[in-house]
Amino acid sequence: MKRLFMILAVILIAGTLGMGEGTKAQAGSYSVRGVWVSCFEYKSAGLCTKSESQFRANADKLFYNIKVNGCNTVYFHVRSFDDAIYPSATYKWSKYLLDKGAAPTFDPLKILISYAHKYGLSFHAWMNPYRVTYKKVLDPAQAATTERVVNQVKEIINRYPVDGIHFDDYFYPTNEKKYNKVKKATRMANVNAMVRKVYQTVKAKNRKLKFGISPAGNVDNCERIGADVKTWMSQSGYIDYIIPQIYWSDNYLVGGKKTAMFSNRLAQWRSLNTRDIPMYIGLALYRAGEKMKDDVGWKKSSKNIAMQLGKIKAGNSEGYVLFSYTDLYRSGAAKEMENYLKVIRFVKLNKKKKTIRAGKKFKLKLSVSPLRGKKTIKWKSSNKKLATVNKNGVVKAKKKGTVKIYAYHGTVKKYCVVKIKAKKKVKKKAKKNKKK
Repeated sequence: MKRLFMILAVILIAGTLGMGEGTKAQAGSYSVRGVWVSCFEYKSAGLCTKSESQFRANADKLFYNIKVNGCNTVYFHVRSFDDAIYPSATYKWSKYLLDKGAAPTFDPLKILISYAHKYGLSFHAWMNPYRVTYKKVLDPAQAATTERVVNQVKEIINRYPVDGIHFDDYFYPTNEKKYNKVKKATRMANVNAMVRKVYQTVKAKNRKLKFGISPAGNVDNCERIGADVKTWMSQSGYIDYIIPQIYWSDNYLVGGKKTAMFSNRLAQWRSLNTRDIPMYIGLALYRAGEKMKDDVGWKKSSKNIAMQLGKIKAGNSEGYVLFSYTDLYRSGAAKEMENYLKVIRFVKLNKKKKTIRAGKKFKLKLSVSPLRGKKTIKWKSSNKKLATVNKNGVVKAKKKGTVKIYAYHGTVKKYCVVKIKAKKKVKKKAKKNKKK
């Protein structure tokens, strides 16, 4: 018996020691519900302004919109072309944030982070490490390049309360001849050196800070441009999380035949994640409702994202990230968003049972998330003679019995069983005999 106890204890200790930075949430939940905000969306979001008050108002609206769509994490472009959206002595201002060529006199990044945190959103600083222009990149083989990228990471994490550093899928370019001569193994080695250095820099600042990458969804293409995703997901010291961009539907045409491309690629990425690091799936909301020659599913159905969320929830992936913010409100994606919101909607009544005496009152509250598309909550008593409920969920018990109080939110119905006791009898005080 003692031996059995010792074996169980060893197993328990080993299991505890195995839990760490890469520990995953259980399947069935979305620990990360994210959205990307790119540099190309600054203008439409009203962030290109010299007025600080206007910038604050528009930043507040942006993060409010993200919150009411059920998101809890934002990946915000802070370095898109070897630039910055904050005052820096080293990096030029992002031209996408300038108002008629003029830079703001305030610190946009400081304000953005404060409003993101106001709405309980995690803020990850999204960076393109190598890109300078569409035709020019920093040479990944040069130590000076890695130093430049790392220095900006330091600048951001030392000056701002970000929750993480985030890289996307741009590494070695495919349109420059001189880089085409570099062998695939050399490309991956050069990029890995930079990734490891960034990881070490982030962890040196704060072990709780996260560093993650969002590679392209095609693994072969990843390796071709230097993104060694197999190593990142099998060895420690590179990333805290990964967000593969699986931007296909399950109605993709290959040689004229329908292929379940999303499901196939999702299975592939899961099989590569041998270290079991947190993996969130990048979803192509920008394709919703769009007509595409090969990927016909986005036009044929408005339930692609909803279906993909179901597959994410059913396996060892902890969440999703939508590309991108603008598409949350794009008219062509409206039906897709409606079905997406139905999938993630959470409706809960604060009480399932309640015992109360006749003549007393109590209040029921229905919690609904996300808030976008929130319908009016309607209340109803199964027996008004026993108890009534007003439009604010206040229940008034009238007489002894059992009644159900219903809360309706669209097609969702919740109820609380109320057991009503008789009024408490007031004991009459005995009259004392007066002495004559």
